[in-house]
Amino acid sequence: MNLVAEASHNITDRLTWHTANRDQAGIAKNLADGNDIPEVYGLGEAGLFDEFFCFLDEFGFKDLFMGIEPISKKRKSKVPFMSVIFIYLMRIVAGLKFFWHIDPVILHSQPLMRLVGFNGRQVREGTCNRGKQKSHIDSDDEQNDQKPTRIRGPVCPDFISSYITAIAASALENLFNQVIAILAKHNFFPKKVRAVLDASEIESTEQCPGCGKVKKEKAPELRRRKRRIRKVYEIVFGFKIWVVWDSNSRLPIAMRFATIEVADINFAKVIQQAITNMGEHSKITSIAMDRGFIDGISLW
Repeated sequence: MNLVAEASHNITDRLTWHTANRDQAGIAKNLADGNDIPEVYGLGEAGLFDEFFCFLDEFGFKDLFMGIEPISKKRKSKVPFMSVIFIYLMRIVAGLKFFWHIDPVILHSQPLMRLVGFNGRQVREGTCNRGKQKSHIDSDDEQNDQKPTRIRGPVCPDFISSYITAIAASALENLFNQVIAILAKHNFFPKKVRAVLDASEIESTEQCPGCGKVKKEKAPELRRRKRRIRKVYEIVFGFKIWVVWDSNSRLPIAMRFATIEVADINFAKVIQQAITNMGEHSKITSIAMDRGFIDGISLW
């Protein structure tokens, strides 16, 4: 399965289950009786994302997204920040692993780009002339050529990447917890929640800005030598995330973010954040965690 087909499958699988409703028998009966069909909606990627963005707007998530726009000292971009967020959300829903994958799958799709606010000319020629090379061959020969017009895309993947990475980690953490509070307010969680707490390491390279580092022992099978086992250590760079989630619905309840060297027990207070996010709408009746949290000031 190629990249575009795989992304299309992911979008349909993740969004269509709560937006599409097909009643073929009812439609056939209405047509046979001569009744008019009031509305017909396409179930392509643009139609599915349209429903998803409508959901974000209905629950007030767009206002939260506008609050995390990074402040740049350089010249302000002509591209609206919400368009960047929408493109990034499309990348997540489509399951694209790398930023450059959005170029052929999302940025070259005219229906998707029209949905996030770009017109046809911007999709075809881009929103600026940067990176546009013009030669003397381009005039009459290309106009007389029968090949379809090459779609450049409104922006490049590097632009989306630089915009997203400029958002502060603390702002994303606050955004996440505010989103959970809104979902709890609209009864997305059961009245009684059996929660799970876990911390996961996100490894990166040494060049990643803001990353931490920790000294870790390698696994036994990687340090055997001459029938002896020696302790071999390595330096690991990256970050760590603490997540509390509902074991039934598997929806996250709270999240904290730090560098990789921070001990698990230091952020066990994320449990209090989960209680705050649930408010009066749901109650955490129990919480499961591993032994990394059974110590320290929280006295678990």
